[in-house]
Amino acid sequence: MNIHDSERVAGLLEREGWVESEPEAADAVILITCCVRDSAERKLYGKLSELRAVKDKTGALIAVGGCLAQKEGEGLRRRAPYVDLVFGTHQYPAIPLLLSQAAQGAVTSISMEGPALRDLPCKRREGFRSWVAITNGCDNLCSYCVVPRVRGEERSRPMHEIVEEVGRHVADGVREVNLLGQNVNSYRRKEEGKSRFADLLRSLGSAYPRVWFRFTTSHPKDFDLEVMRAVADTPGVCEYVHLPLQAGSDRVLEAMNRGYGREEYLEKARSLREVVEGAALSTDIIVGFPGEREKDFQATLEMVELCRFEAAFTFIFNPRPGTPAALLEDDVPPEVKRERMQRLTGLTRLLTARALQAEVGKEREALVHGPSHRDPGFWTARTRRNFPLHFQRGSQDLTGRFVRVRVTGAGSWSLRGVLLGVID
Repeated sequence: MNIHDSERVAGLLEREGWVESEPEAADAVILITCCVRDSAERKLYGKLSELRAVKDKTGALIAVGGCLAQKEGEGLRRRAPYVDLVFGTHQYPAIPLLLSQAAQGAVTSISMEGPALRDLPCKRREGFRSWVAITNGCDNLCSYCVVPRVRGEERSRPMHEIVEEVGRHVADGVREVNLLGQNVNSYRRKEEGKSRFADLLRSLGSAYPRVWFRFTTSHPKDFDLEVMRAVADTPGVCEYVHLPLQAGSDRVLEAMNRGYGREEYLEKARSLREVVEGAALSTDIIVGFPGEREKDFQATLEMVELCRFEAAFTFIFNPRPGTPAALLEDDVPPEVKRERMQRLTGLTRLLTARALQAEVGKEREALVHGPSHRDPGFWTARTRRNFPLHFQRGSQDLTGRFVRVRVTGAGSWSLRGVLLGVID
């Protein structure tokens, strides 16, 4: 979501005549922020300290936008008084005007009643891939999550508007579209009384059959058979679902206010693999939530094994100010959190390695992202199941092309293969 917000800010400014440059040559340096975890906040203030030297040398405006800006408001400027502009998650459309105002004196603009976030120009970072927000905000109110406070209530865009935006991207050469929302599965539920996400997937797949579609994030309580069937029945929709579990204990899930239990989640994971042939499933898991006992953690390990996740993103709980969980006693000792995290990541890495090894010998379609950062002699691509895949480069530029590859090997996190041919 932050990547997409950055692209929209860049698009708005370019429309007004701004040109992107390196920080040392810039008239304004703009940071789009996250506040889901404390580590993101620490990273921001470290970056701001670096930029202070740039500002002292060049006089560039320093602007901070996004979720942390929304949460902190004037407090951000009290901590970093050399910041000229603080703008919130609903103020992106006003960024050209806000920068002009900040040139005359410091500005903080965090109203959540700003202009509509739809139909904003977008300067994509990649020619072959785009991000399209289908909802903004969230209504789920998970006890540990700050997103509803900084993004606001959930609002869904009209379906025709999304289909038209995707059409513009496709006409511009996009081969993969990533649909974004804090909970894509509740798309249009508030506006129309029922989710239309499955209908959206089918409409996009029908309108643009030569494009791959991915989506994130799904909330388990709203992930249903209709969405699974849309994934299975729509050739352009990739067989990959990110479905955050967060915990395997019913007691902890209730304290997190997740709205589902372990058996409901497990049944949906099983149904996904039955309905969608070759489906890959990834998840998020929080370790050390307040009150987590050893038996709760054991329940999480058991769920991980039962669900056979292809990938898992694991986090140690840290309280976010303003959330209900921040008021709970953080009673799991740090050393216990670390030890549990080691056990969890040991298991998830094993499952990922097994999933990758199972790909060896198979032929897979993949979208080439570009030269490998680690070894420029290889291409980096991703399969429909979202596995990273590397194969040797030739003289032809394959960036943004669909290819067919035979998988010849597997590492801890990625696949190796040989090119069989270019599909399109």
